[in-house]
Amino acid sequence: MVSDHVISQIEIRDLTARFTDAVNRRAPEELAGLFTKDGEWHVPGVPTATGREAISGVLAGLLKNFQRLIQLTHSGHVDVDGDNATATWYVSETAADGAGNAFAFTGVYTDSLVRTEEGWRFAQRSFAFLYRGKAAEAAAGRWYPHPRAATD
Repeated sequence: MVSDHVISQIEIRDLTARFTDAVNRRAPEELAGLFTKDGEWHVPGVPTATGREAISGVLAGLLKNFQRLIQLTHSGHVDVDGDNATATWYVSETAADGAGNAFAFTGVYTDSLVRTEEGWRFAQRSFAFLYRGKAAEAAAGRWYPHPRAATD
């Protein structure tokens, strides 16, 4: 029999994967639904977004800066304590703006999560850069649209 602890870890890993999927498909409203109703999203250089509407707006604003953006979530760990949890995830992104400038980012998310009636949700998600810079190689490559993109 699988313990509730293990099920919670699997559900939180799925929630995190859905976050990355929403970013890659350019789906701000879907991403916002992964947070609690009063959840917070902290991104360096951007005012803290509190609540789903504000979170959706932050992602929409960030996506306006980048014509193309690919986020990959790498290793991470989840610590569950009843209906609360914390998690740490390492992320890399490759992006290009409208002028064709390419960028590379590597960072870490630290998360506080809560089990709600909707399932596990981010109560607070905070990103910190570990590296950011221009990526000359990505600018020379070819970008392809996501086959299930929410927006262009």
